[in-house]
Amino acid sequence: MSNLIAHRGVNNKNYKENTKLAIRDSLLKDYVKGIEFDVRMTKDGKIVVIHDSTINRTSDGFGFVKNMTYKNLRKYNFGTKENPCKISTLKEIIKICPKDKIILIEIKQDKESTLFVERFYKEISKYLFKNIYIMSFNEDIIKQIKNSYPNLKCGILISKIINSSHLNDNYDFLALSSYSIDKLKDYKKPIFVWALNNKKKYLELKKNMSDNTFYIVDMPIKYI
Repeated sequence: MSNLIAHRGVNNKNYKENTKLAIRDSLLKDYVKGIEFDVRMTKDGKIVVIHDSTINRTSDGFGFVKNMTYKNLRKYNFGTKENPCKISTLKEIIKICPKDKIILIEIKQDKESTLFVERFYKEISKYLFKNIYIMSFNEDIIKQIKNSYPNLKCGILISKIINSSHLNDNYDFLALSSYSIDKLKDYKKPIFVWALNNKKKYLELKKNMSDNTFYIVDMPIKYI
């Protein structure tokens, strides 16, 4: 099996990002090692799977996720006309993921939030036997999660500019942009490479990096 991770759960153009349909389709492919998706909290404290702060781009509705209830969000289509799909909760997605696949969750939380951390853990607590990794650009929220639940695998998202001073922090893994990978030497823990959408670059990294390196790509089918 390759070390390809389906970015926002997408492996082909039939399904839209961060939908249950896209994620389920990707998980069925033997060349997909796992899936990456994003989560946010709704007005009523539900943890839902969506990248943007608004639903404008990814649905047929409008509004900020944090100002809408889960019930409101469920009114809209986050899929295509041919393959409609409602927004999913974090728990719904983790539930369909098999134990042998990586579940890489990016938290899109603006600031520390005890409520978010509590709700997040509640959603995943029954599925900790699965291969879950948790990451964010927000170091504060990752610290809060790790301090509250040390058993969870947590890491910081790092780019050339953002969080670049945290390469050697004592987290469980690194999530590093492909533009920053040259900064890394002799790292023994898992590495997730993001912003990687060039097959030539992927093949180069695969040749030179350890087997503990995973590659987050749009549509893994293009990389096999």
